[in-house]
Amino acid sequence: MRKIIALALMVFMLFTSFSFALDVNHTAKYLEKKKLDEWGILALYSYGKDVKNKPLEKVDQSIVTTDYEAYMMGAIPKGKDVSDYAQKIIKTQRKTGKFADCIDGTGQDLINAHVWGVISLYAANKENYDKEKALKWLKENQNEDGGFSVFVGAPNSDIDLTSMGLIAYSILGFNKEHEEVKKAIMFIEKNIDKKESCEGLAYYILARTKLGMEVEKKLYDRLLKYQLRDGSFKHLKRSSKGNYMASWHGLLAVKDYKDQSSIFTRLHDFSKVKNEKNSLQK
Repeated sequence: MRKIIALALMVFMLFTSFSFALDVNHTAKYLEKKKLDEWGILALYSYGKDVKNKPLEKVDQSIVTTDYEAYMMGAIPKGKDVSDYAQKIIKTQRKTGKFADCIDGTGQDLINAHVWGVISLYAANKENYDKEKALKWLKENQNEDGGFSVFVGAPNSDIDLTSMGLIAYSILGFNKEHEEVKKAIMFIEKNIDKKESCEGLAYYILARTKLGMEVEKKLYDRLLKYQLRDGSFKHLKRSSKGNYMASWHGLLAVKDYKDQSSIFTRLHDFSKVKNEKNSLQK
């Protein structure tokens, strides 16, 4: 009887290990076959891949602030010095506290330009901007329903952007006990079933992880329902094919859940050590 029980436990452990490998390894292999942008590089870095030699196009000619913010999310894992890009983003901060839509400091309509300014500068450990004003602007542009919309003043809140806003709140010093965070979570919980997508679930997992909140297994299991046999993730449940964007979202969320550690915190810590080493060498 003991041998049977031991064998059963061994089979269970092997199956569990295989399931984990399937979740992560197949998705990483799927992404590696694609032409990577900064987000694919970030996802593979989160998984544990060496991405130093992965090509990443520079964005020096772009006028859009989010292009610089996104570039940093791929360049930091590659070990690139992003100091110049960080300073460009910091210089876009307006008197209101908002990071401008354009790299020349103009434009005040896009909430994601502000949110990703906060996140990318945190990831780079380059936070010498007015954080108090940045937080004030974010609070002022949270909708009555608790969510964040794509455009300033728009009444329709977006699930993905609300999760990104939660990550920014965490970086700016808020935790799960703050009323603004509670309202944002309530909005997501109330609406995610109506507008569920792989990306929405993934970002909600990323947000809860960054806030140090429990990610229930049922939320994680819902995300895995979007994964296909080849490891890719599909955008919607009704989709029959996986796609690149959903897949890097999926991999980031799976790794955050499994590691119980935020990719944004890991980037921040990595940059902090790198910056300290550079300071000592000067």
